[in-house]
Amino acid sequence: MLAAQENNPAIQAARWRVEQTLLKHEELLEFFDPALYGAVGYADRSRSIPGSSNYSALTNNSLDFQAGIEAPVIPGAYVAAGIAERSLRDPAGFDDLYQTLFGVRVRVPLLRDRAFRTLTLSRSLAAMEYNIAVSRLLRSTQDLRREIELAYISAYESLAAYQVTRQATARFQNLYEEAQELSRLKVVPQYQTFQSQLELQIGREDEEKARNRHELNLITLAGAVGNKETIALTADPGALFEQASAQQDLPQLEEAIILQHRGDYLEMLNSVEYAKIQQATAKEETRDDLSLNMGVNWQGENENWPYGNDDIVSDRRVGGEVTLVWKRTLDYRGPKARMARHRARIEELKAEMGNIEVDINTELQHAILNYNTARQRLELVNHGIAAARETVAAEQERFRLGESTSSNVTDAQKNLTSILQRQNTAAADLLRAKANFYHAIGYYLGNE
Repeated sequence: MLAAQENNPAIQAARWRVEQTLLKHEELLEFFDPALYGAVGYADRSRSIPGSSNYSALTNNSLDFQAGIEAPVIPGAYVAAGIAERSLRDPAGFDDLYQTLFGVRVRVPLLRDRAFRTLTLSRSLAAMEYNIAVSRLLRSTQDLRREIELAYISAYESLAAYQVTRQATARFQNLYEEAQELSRLKVVPQYQTFQSQLELQIGREDEEKARNRHELNLITLAGAVGNKETIALTADPGALFEQASAQQDLPQLEEAIILQHRGDYLEMLNSVEYAKIQQATAKEETRDDLSLNMGVNWQGENENWPYGNDDIVSDRRVGGEVTLVWKRTLDYRGPKARMARHRARIEELKAEMGNIEVDINTELQHAILNYNTARQRLELVNHGIAAARETVAAEQERFRLGESTSSNVTDAQKNLTSILQRQNTAAADLLRAKANFYHAIGYYLGNE
């Protein structure tokens, strides 16, 4: 499983998706980056236009240079500081006049985006995107774990089946050779060799099919792990039966605990929270834009040079302002439609969560039923193997004495092969059921 987490492309892709959501969360911190402002220009008989906002017009009849910096400040204000140097053209009573201005302005949103609520919602969306990506990674990891476990079980099952088929072919080979010798000794007629020869050829064909099936399962296992090279099995397939025979009753867990450990359910749960935050964002857009603006400034003047410090036109150097600015659209059709759409999305996701709960319960019940049935099957088959071996031995002895036919012996051998294969299938089905059970509970208790 560790190798699969390092090599499997699907897991790697899911991890990079998680990384993207982390970077997006960090990306939102650019909101607090200070912004620089600069403007230079000339205005002649310029008039302010009522209704326009968020624009600082240049001073009328002047050559104007402005520069400043603005930055958001917690808990919810935008602070700007700036400087301006103006060369006034034909001011009253003067040929020319220079003005120097320093100032600080604070804008505080009172309704929409109060206390940077828009940023808070954006960061909450980014956090939910991260949770969704992590849930998808968890789901992919759980699905991959089951896929690898089932692939291992199938590989060992096919290896055990291949060994059983080879043993059956060896028994048919021995029977054929023994039938030929008994025919030479006139103990049995020559036609008694035909049936054993036929079964030998069929057994060899079955052996080739079993080998091919095993190699295909090894390729499937390598693909699940994420390797291009075939994986070699190191354990003896007999351990498959030992592990299956030692299994105990499956644990019982509450549904609420299981759901909290399933990646697909957590993905839907986080998606619901994501949609709720989207709805809250749309609701925030329905608020009017009302802001309190406050400022303080210092202005100096000089008739001959920039950067003056005299009182010429103005009688005071220090000034200030307090302004309420309100703005809204005539109707919030867009935000209202988005809120309705997000409500529909929430109901859709809740229905999907209910569907996942049903699927998980179905998967769990199937796994429990298959597990208990496989245990009973394995117990019954184990009792029948000894009888099948004794039947083969008895039919072989009767055939040597000329009291039976080769067909009876081959039938007994095929019955032995069949019950051994049934043992393989029952043991593998039991382990498959256990793997499906642990996947159904989200590997809450790990996996033994």
